[in-house]
Amino acid sequence: MVAHPRTKASAGAIRPLNAPEAMEVAAGDDGFPRTVVLRGRRLEVASIEDCWRIDEEWWRGRPITRLYFEALLTDGRRVTVYHDLVDGSWRRQSA
Repeated sequence: MVAHPRTKASAGAIRPLNAPEAMEVAAGDDGFPRTVVLRGRRLEVASIEDCWRIDEEWWRGRPITRLYFEALLTDGRRVTVYHDLVDGSWRRQSA
């Protein structure tokens, strides 16, 4: 059992879970990621394991249009990154 902390929750104490983080990605001419910078290290993408696109909230002022990639890196790690096709940024989707 967890003891009550005796403090009230505030809006500043709440943080989103699984929030994407900006990251540096170098993509090839085909738009697929070739290298990523992860924790200050530039790593090559060994293979793309999956790729999918989402188009949501197209009726709003700023729609969500993203191209996701599940990438296997040369060091054996798997990362999920997406290219925001609206603003051009790359982000890592946290697990």
